[in-house]
Amino acid sequence: MSQRLRMSPNDDGPPSANTADGDLAASTADAGGEPDLTARALQGDAAAWAGLIERHSHKVVVALLARGLRLDEAREVAQETWLRLIEQQRAGRLQALSLPGLAIVQAGFLLSNQRRRERVAARSDERSVMPSDHARTAEQDAMGRQRLSVLARALRDCPPSSRRVFELVYDRPELGYADVASRVGLSVQRVKQIVFEVRKRLRAALEEQDA
Repeated sequence: MSQRLRMSPNDDGPPSANTADGDLAASTADAGGEPDLTARALQGDAAAWAGLIERHSHKVVVALLARGLRLDEAREVAQETWLRLIEQQRAGRLQALSLPGLAIVQAGFLLSNQRRRERVAARSDERSVMPSDHARTAEQDAMGRQRLSVLARALRDCPPSSRRVFELVYDRPELGYADVASRVGLSVQRVKQIVFEVRKRLRAALEEQDA
């Protein structure tokens, strides 16, 4: 992830990825407020993307630092995050743009995928040296699938309303508790309580399985 974003208000399309950090040529002076920037970015306006990136990149980097990355690594992932969002907008797959939440979620996905690839590569290296690890990994995978089955069964046993709240919170990480509460017509406190209750049931199911 070595590309760098270059923003120019004179570009006809969304920002391109060419130059060093901080080379955001677009000025936020004429960028407008957040809703205006968002609407324009969704239409492919390069200056609007530049304004949004200038406003929110620091928050994305901080979120990545909190997950244990070095500053240079966090900046790399943040750059890739904005590139992915711009690519999604160009492809017509970005219908809404809630920042910085969406960018932080996208960065988290990129980081998780990167770490998963690193783990797979490490396991591959280990298996080439220690063939017996293959059997151990297969056993661990089987145990993981069994635990997932237990969790899925416990979730199905929850009341449908509780299951919907829980799935909204965890399947749509870009939504905050307030967003979920608004969608299901409950208070924020009740949404948090439901999530706590469902998580408690899931933990109990795993503990029973492991006993």
